[in-house]
Amino acid sequence: MNSRVLGAAALAVAVLLLYGNACRAPQSAAAAPAASPAPVAVELPEAITAACPARATNDEPAPRPSEPTWRVRNPHLTWQRDPATTVSFTWTTDAANTQSYQPRAIVAPASAACGTGERLFAVGRTTAGQGEVLVTRVGGDRIPVPAWTVEVTGLQPETDYVARVGSWTEVAGKRPRLANISELLHFRTGAPKGSRAPFQVVLAGDSRGGSPEIRRQAERLAAIPAVAWFFNGDMTPRGSQDEWNDWFTAMAPILRRRPLMPVQGNHELQSELYYSQFALPVEPGLAAQLTEHAWSLDLGNVHFVGLDSNTGEGIARQVPWLRGNLAKAQADPQIDYTICMMHHAPWSASAHGSHEGIQATWGPLFDQYGVDLVFSGHDHNYERTIALQGGKAAPPGQGVVYVVAGGFFAPGYPNGHEWFTATSTHGDQHNYVVLNVTDQALTLAAYSGDGGRVLDQFTLPRPPR
Repeated sequence: MNSRVLGAAALAVAVLLLYGNACRAPQSAAAAPAASPAPVAVELPEAITAACPARATNDEPAPRPSEPTWRVRNPHLTWQRDPATTVSFTWTTDAANTQSYQPRAIVAPASAACGTGERLFAVGRTTAGQGEVLVTRVGGDRIPVPAWTVEVTGLQPETDYVARVGSWTEVAGKRPRLANISELLHFRTGAPKGSRAPFQVVLAGDSRGGSPEIRRQAERLAAIPAVAWFFNGDMTPRGSQDEWNDWFTAMAPILRRRPLMPVQGNHELQSELYYSQFALPVEPGLAAQLTEHAWSLDLGNVHFVGLDSNTGEGIARQVPWLRGNLAKAQADPQIDYTICMMHHAPWSASAHGSHEGIQATWGPLFDQYGVDLVFSGHDHNYERTIALQGGKAAPPGQGVVYVVAGGFFAPGYPNGHEWFTATSTHGDQHNYVVLNVTDQALTLAAYSGDGGRVLDQFTLPRPPR
């Protein structure tokens, strides 16, 4: 943090501690079609108010890049470690010289930065990162694709922050020189592990070819007061960098405001580009070749697990790690619910049908270790199963519920109905899921892509521990 903050570092520290959580509108525990949260009036101390300009209604824009080839492209947020105290930023640029480019992120509590980022460079803390450059082939050409990542640690739980990423020359307390920086990014840190405070996440998947409609819906979707998005794969048709640029641009209103945690789908064909552009948790005990293919994190009282379902060999190789990971979560008194996500559907009555390899390999682990919800896509419709256990209908109050939500504006598939189907909806309506978490239950609401229709609602009570 720069030392010159309103002339007194002590005052800045007091403001960060007292007002770092002041900007956020309370979240509603009930799922509802997306709507912009009501603005909250933030009362700041007189010294801060005097230092801030008249309260703007729009974020302060990014300056014109000093070097166009270093313009920040595709900025987005993920978590590599604790969602309550860390966040990771990744972006790309046209230039690809890792020797001359120093990736940085500057972060400050939204309240101390005047909400719209006006004082971000006066009160923010700067963190340096690293980059890697992949060379892909397009026709006969070799195209370098840089990916820059900065992980910021030491954040406060359940606090609203603003940030910018890029590269610049620092001048203490003033606007940066030689700046090639992003527009303002917003995020809220998660609840600490074990917290039973209510929160909300969005679950979605299968957007390939759907960028035009995502552009039409993105501002509305970005207003859903979720702490994060989870995406079950197939973001792009074939996984080329041009397609990624198009997807990131369409999703930008969401990605500027929420971390997004993905898993690889079968259409991320150039998988190295996918893994280079998403900074994901590195799991101990997972084979090196599977790094970032499987991951887990704890958000409040929920344990989330992401898995790679793209090959039979990969499914089998994740078993030892998955067994240990789920067993640890089941034994943890701070975890009330476990949710697993992969691309291919273990149970589906639609075009692709059920993935028997996942049923046979991971299904017994889901049953044994008390997984509550399994979320997938691949079939471009919406489906929810009855509670299942051992490949059969589970006794009351037991079993795993499987949800297919593969309709985030990819071409829709017809829905089907089998003995295990609780409900299903044709994919031409598109879909996404809003999940509300409380200390008593998981409540899921599935919506049509335009938010105008509720496709499904159900509640999973908190299981006994």
